Amino acid sequence: MSSRILWLSGCAIGATCLLAMPAAADIVFCNKFASTVNVAIAYPQQGDSWLSRGWLSLDTGECSTFDSALRVKTFYYRGESVPYRDGGKMVRRVWASGDAKFAMWERDNFNYWNAQTKVLKSTLEVYSKGGETTDDAISATVTFEADGVHTTTSIKGPGQ
Repeated sequence: MSSRILWLSGCAIGATCLLAMPAAADIVFCNKFASTVNVAIAYPQQGDSWLSRGWLSLDTGECSTFDSALRVKTFYYRGESVPYRDGGKMVRRVWASGDAKFAMWERDNFNYWNAQTKVLKSTLEVYSKGGETTDDAISATVTFEADGVHTTTSIKGPGQ
């Protein structure tokens, strides 16, 4: 029988030592809607500046982290379905509500700094608040529900 010894600096022999692991802080989007949903996100930068980015594409039933390196205390999002046929017409569903507007470009992927203002070829569009935390970074899941109207947001951790 073999055994492994793990040496931890600063731990006394026989003592219980806890390793401080950083908390997970992913912003995950899930799609329960019957059509592909594209997601844009906006989050604060230094000072009063915001960065907007898009698009994360989610097929029906898919969940994905927007950016695994992203560590922010708050964020806004906008969801847009790809056009789909409903009652003989082509329609597109948009998930966005509130007063917050950020720059976006609907044709291609984008990254806009100072996104709280119209930038380059962008338009200012409404985004929904995704959540906020007092922790170092938010960990949240936003789900685009099957009804095509609602989203559900769950925030993990003690500081929301």
